[in-house]
Amino acid sequence: MKKIITGLVAAVLALALLCGCGESGNMGRSLAKAFEPEARAGKSAEFQDIEYVRPGTEGLEALLSELDAALQRGSLNKVMALLDKCYGEYYNFYTMYNLADIRACQDMKDEYYAAEYAWCDDNFSRMGKLMEEMFYACAESELAGKLEEQYFWPGFAADYADKSKAVYSGEILELMSRESALLAEYRALTASPTIQGDGLEVDYYSYIEDLYEEDYSEALLQYYRKYNGELSRIYIELVKLRRELAEKLGYDSYEQMQYYYYFERDYSPEEAAGYIADIKEHMVPLYKEVMAGDPYAGVRYNELSEEGLMQVLGSAAVSLGGEIGEAWSFMESGGFYDVRVSPQKASMSFQTYLSDYEAPFLFLDAYGDTEDILSLSHEFGHYVDAYVNYDAYETIDVSECFSQGMEYLLLSRYDGVLSEEELDNLYRLKMLDTLELYVQQASFAEFESIVYSTEPEKLSAEFLNGLSLSLAKDYGYYDGESEEYYALSWTDVVHFFELPFYIISYPVSNDVAMQIYELEQREEGLGLSKYLEILPRDYEGLIDTVTAGGLSSPFEPGRVEKAVDDLSRLLTLPRAA
Repeated sequence: MKKIITGLVAAVLALALLCGCGESGNMGRSLAKAFEPEARAGKSAEFQDIEYVRPGTEGLEALLSELDAALQRGSLNKVMALLDKCYGEYYNFYTMYNLADIRACQDMKDEYYAAEYAWCDDNFSRMGKLMEEMFYACAESELAGKLEEQYFWPGFAADYADKSKAVYSGEILELMSRESALLAEYRALTASPTIQGDGLEVDYYSYIEDLYEEDYSEALLQYYRKYNGELSRIYIELVKLRRELAEKLGYDSYEQMQYYYYFERDYSPEEAAGYIADIKEHMVPLYKEVMAGDPYAGVRYNELSEEGLMQVLGSAAVSLGGEIGEAWSFMESGGFYDVRVSPQKASMSFQTYLSDYEAPFLFLDAYGDTEDILSLSHEFGHYVDAYVNYDAYETIDVSECFSQGMEYLLLSRYDGVLSEEELDNLYRLKMLDTLELYVQQASFAEFESIVYSTEPEKLSAEFLNGLSLSLAKDYGYYDGESEEYYALSWTDVVHFFELPFYIISYPVSNDVAMQIYELEQREEGLGLSKYLEILPRDYEGLIDTVTAGGLSSPFEPGRVEKAVDDLSRLLTLPRAA
């Protein structure tokens, strides 16, 4: 199956989100299979020295003219050389696109990079259209068979045999452009929000930095009240537009399109719905029981500087050795990371990829305390995957197995760097985080399914707010008092705007990550070996990957109940058990 090569897929997937992250480089089989480097041979540079230059489509357009002529002449070597150059143009655009995104996220008030990112986002679909034209031209030529054998992938000619099935019609491009405009509006609205503070209009993010408890809660609610209407409007417009896009592409629903077309999942929305139902039936009761005991009362969030954070993670990562330690050294020495604490940074954490430099980049929305250890270890799991596999194509679910698996593996590697008290604290925080991940992410996944299956004319701010509150009650995380907060806080979930239907990957992949952790608990190094075994993967999908690795599918009967039993045990045992 072909995939749309769009900013939404290739670059927006580079974003990560509230309570999670994204993974860049998911550009689809069409690109990834055809152009995977065999050795790290990109330009050598430190991140601070990489210059942003606005990319364009002119170079690719000129190369396609040359390619058409070479195809007509039947010059195989010339065609393959031109294809390399075409991919080079594409990857340069992709590199600059992601670079603009990184720098815009480093300072949300930087109008230059905000505008550059918006420009790249709006024009990336044009690059996708040109690449699609390239594929069809090759598939229609007399060289199609040889190109499939020597350059592309098995089934290439059949994939692009019928040009009437081309994705990039004028209608589709118009919808993509409108979607990009709405996402740019969303980003601009959330980049510099203001509220009333001390009788003045103040920057929201800067103002709340030094607030605590009641003052913080009041400022938060003021922000929600002020922006709920506009954020609801943007979200509803996105939902309507995306439903139209799915219809134009021949899908029964946008949810179906996301599962099979964008994310290429090897499980269905129906299987996911059953998994969510199991979480609600089996995990939510445990969640309610644990939360009733005020489990966070004994959890301490000790201050941790940027330097301290890098020292803790660096020591643990290097102790794992091999390619994991190599990835850390590459990241640190080249400055391909940003773990600063800053109110100007985007409120998200992610790993993205700079193709021209064969360099992953890690972005962390740090708090400046020990919780950052878990967040950084998660993103570093993505970093290792992208570094080792040169950002080769995989499904989001497989990607999340490596990020969440890294969190668990590193838990046992902080001895000598953290005190016993800090280790125990971090262990408990991770187990509570896992419990909350299952429950809250499942509720968010249900939120999306309901919204996209609701008739558009019924959608309103009131509908969305009511649904948010209702699900908070159904899943047990409503505190019985703060109705307004739980009604309005759905607007914090960046996934809903930027990455619809990504969220289900978190609980699903966590099942696999916990299996790796169980192996590591059984014998030190056993979980690490399994992680490294599936890392240089032979498969792109989740089910094939875990099955080939001798692990269980998250959708096997009883898996959620098994997770409930494991968490019940882990939450009551000391760290060393």
